Amino acid sequence: MLRTLFLLALFPAAILCAAVDSETLSFCESPTVVSQTYIGKDKNVKIEGIHCANDVSALFDLEKRQTPPVNVCGAQCNTNCFIPSGGGPDPNECHVISDALLYDSQNIGAIFTIPANANVITMQFRSCLSFFVNQAGIDEQYCRTDWAAVLDWVAFNCQAQQNAHGGNCVAADQRWFIQVQHV
Repeated sequence: MLRTLFLLALFPAAILCAAVDSETLSFCESPTVVSQTYIGKDKNVKIEGIHCANDVSALFDLEKRQTPPVNVCGAQCNTNCFIPSGGGPDPNECHVISDALLYDSQNIGAIFTIPANANVITMQFRSCLSFFVNQAGIDEQYCRTDWAAVLDWVAFNCQAQQNAHGGNCVAADQRWFIQVQHV
C-alpha cells in the first residue's frame, strides 16, 4: 500500500512537459519530465520521473514476459569512476540526497518503483545529480537505502583524488544503473 501511494505521489496523472538537459541523459532521446516533486525531511531534493522517446531496453525483450515489477533491491552493481579528474559533484551535496532517501525510506517505505514508461528517475541537490535508469523494459523496484549507499560511495570515491569526476554503478546484468555527477 505504501509503495502504491509513493508511486502515485511520484507519478501523478497530470503530465508535466518540460525539457531535460539532453547532454546529461545522452542515452535518452527527447527526454520529457512526467513527474516532479521534492523529497526528504526538508523537501529540498528535487526528484523527477523522465520518459525517453527511444527504447532504452532493447537488450531485454525476453524480460518483458515476466510479471512486473521485478525487485532488484540488493542486486550487485559494478562501480565505474569517470576519468579524467575535474568537475565532479560536491560529495557533501550528494550526501543530502542520500539523507533524503534514507528519510523517505523510514517514513514512506523502503522500496520504490521505476516504471518502464518513465524509466529514468533523477534526484538533484545543488550541484549533485544522481539518476537511476531502468533499462529492462519492465517495471522495476529498488530500495531507497541501496540507492543512498551507492550514491555516497560513488560521490566520495570518484573525485579528483582518484582522477575522476563522478561515476556510476551498473547492475551485473545491465538491467539498470545509478549515476552520480555534477550538474
